[in-house]
Amino acid sequence: MARPILLFCCHPLTGHVTPVLRIAAGLHQQRGWRVAFLSSAFFRTRIEAAGLQFLPLVDSVEHLDDNSLFDRSSLVTMRGVAADEDLPQSVTDSRHQTLYALPGEWTSLRKAIQTLSSTNPGERILVVSEAFYYGAMPLKSLLADLPPSVLPSSLCVSITAPAIRSVDLPPFGNLAPFDQTPEGRERTLALWDGWMAKVAPLTAVLQVKLEQTGVKDTSSVVFMGGSNYTCHDAIAQTGVPSFEFPRSDMPAGFRIVGIVPPVISSAPPPYPWWNEVVMAREQGRKVVVVAQGTVETEPTELILPTMRLLADTPDVLTVAILGVRGATLKADLPTNSRVADYLSYDAILPYASLWVHNGGYGATMHGIAHGVPMVIAGDTQDKPESGKRVAYCGIGLDLKTARPTDETLGAAIKEVLGDEKFAATAKAMQAEAASMDCVGNVEEMILQLLDKAK
Repeated sequence: MARPILLFCCHPLTGHVTPVLRIAAGLHQQRGWRVAFLSSAFFRTRIEAAGLQFLPLVDSVEHLDDNSLFDRSSLVTMRGVAADEDLPQSVTDSRHQTLYALPGEWTSLRKAIQTLSSTNPGERILVVSEAFYYGAMPLKSLLADLPPSVLPSSLCVSITAPAIRSVDLPPFGNLAPFDQTPEGRERTLALWDGWMAKVAPLTAVLQVKLEQTGVKDTSSVVFMGGSNYTCHDAIAQTGVPSFEFPRSDMPAGFRIVGIVPPVISSAPPPYPWWNEVVMAREQGRKVVVVAQGTVETEPTELILPTMRLLADTPDVLTVAILGVRGATLKADLPTNSRVADYLSYDAILPYASLWVHNGGYGATMHGIAHGVPMVIAGDTQDKPESGKRVAYCGIGLDLKTARPTDETLGAAIKEVLGDEKFAATAKAMQAEAASMDCVGNVEEMILQLLDKAK
């Protein structure tokens, strides 16, 4: 079979688009695949700069981006959803961001397929969907309604900890310990029973949204139970095996493919203090990098406390990344602190001795890729899942809250900086990541799907 066009679709958040776009760009630039990328106009420049064909989200999801997807207050008001549900923030975030977008995302995917079919007659199309692009969930059920150019197989790319039901793991965001003993599995089953009852209203919304696209049988779908993964034929999970909990019931076609390759610019970042970072190790100083991602960027949670706690430590240089271009800190900075409004993690982490952040999966993968031990403090989105795994594999400490006390944060920073076991684990995991070819492994999975489709 001739190589098809790869149609990537991705949940339109920067933390999701960035790693998926790197994989898509790698397949195009390094492996010669023709790639189209479905997303909001917010990401168009980045997509086209990578040499990929941009296809727009349309209608109700046309303008989705970081700002609109995280405007929780307006979403609650507009949609009449109670704000005080007894659910983790990681779950309510997903409700806001994915369920209500599903019909519009499906419409967008159909239109993108029609565009590719009409402009590339006779060419086949393979859909590659990031796990939280819920608009791809109807694909198999409604395949007969699509142009015959669409291949019957599809690939899921997962760039967060996998949210797939297991007999070995509690529901996504639940902090219960990993326990594969018979007693532990009984507790896990009870947690899942409680979960299914608790999220029943959200499951009902998901089923309604799927039915709005034309899907007839939604009885097996459970919100955050894994249907958005298993609706595809194979699952490419980014990460390294030592970071993931061992499971006895991974779905068929699940494979850990490695970490999205770092991109390090040859030009130094445009900060007057950058040479201090480069020279720190030679001068006997440790670099501590602290950031809170690109969405939840309130500096009083981690950035300012970390700088303050290290202010009297002359052999440490603290570098804070604010995550928003043009952002500034309205505070007096310690003499050993430097601030960047927006700085590539791949540029700074090769010099770091410690990585303090709020536990986003992507930020955690950057830490592994560069062999940096970490202290993480977060409790929304995928952060509890990252935290559990950081603690499990021994690469750092998880504080299990977005606002740790100074005492707790200070003790964690001191422990990870002072105990070589964390650095040793980080270097071992870095070597593990370096031994894996993420883009090559994704390509291999694509080729396997094509072989099955012959």
